[in-house]
Amino acid sequence: MAGVKTFVNLSQAVLQITLFVRQGADPVNQDGTATFTLNPEESLLVQYGSDLNPFLNGFTLFAILNGDLYSKVQFVTVRDSEFDKLLNYHEFIFFSKIITDYVVSAANPPVQL
Repeated sequence: MAGVKTFVNLSQAVLQITLFVRQGADPVNQDGTATFTLNPEESLLVQYGSDLNPFLNGFTLFAILNGDLYSKVQFVTVRDSEFDKLLNYHEFIFFSKIITDYVVSAANPPVQL
């Protein structure tokens, strides 16, 4: 099954995001991209990759807010790094603006008993 995650924009800016998909298990290998736009306070279910390549390697983010242009690039270089776990072990990815940076966090939905 291809990768699927919910991306959530917690900021007041429109975010243009490109996801980079990993080919196989090694973060050195890339297998395409998925691009989407997140409006302020919007959440969006995004499908990317393929059955053989369901992992993310990184993203680019661009936003303009109040006359300022923000850009951010983050990539995984080693499997099981902190950023690799954030991207690939969670169902929800959040983007928050904190002062002059966009911070990425993640979570899984609560377990229903």
